[in-house]
Amino acid sequence: MSNDTVTKDEFETVKQLLASAASYAESASRQSDQNTQAIRELRQAQREEFDAIGELRLAQQTTEERLQSFLFESQRLLGNHAERIQQLEGISERLEAILSYLIRKEGPGE
Repeated sequence: MSNDTVTKDEFETVKQLLASAASYAESASRQSDQNTQAIRELRQAQREEFDAIGELRLAQQTTEERLQSFLFESQRLLGNHAERIQQLEGISERLEAILSYLIRKEGPGE
């Protein structure tokens, strides 16, 4: 045998190494596919979470607008009530003055 000749044992060793390399490559490929799928699922979950956050922001904005409207209307109504109370107090004071005048005009004991 010459030095360039591959022995049967060397051939078997190379064959086993190639089989191991192929097995490792298949395993790495499967792991890569699993990682790719996991990334896709994470991205989908992230999109769904982003959409949910958008919906929450919209709901919060709507709630804030309704609250501002409620506060504005409450302040308007309170202002109107305060104005009406002042008017009623004025009317009440005038009626008291008229009643007092009438009582004085009738005189005591009549």
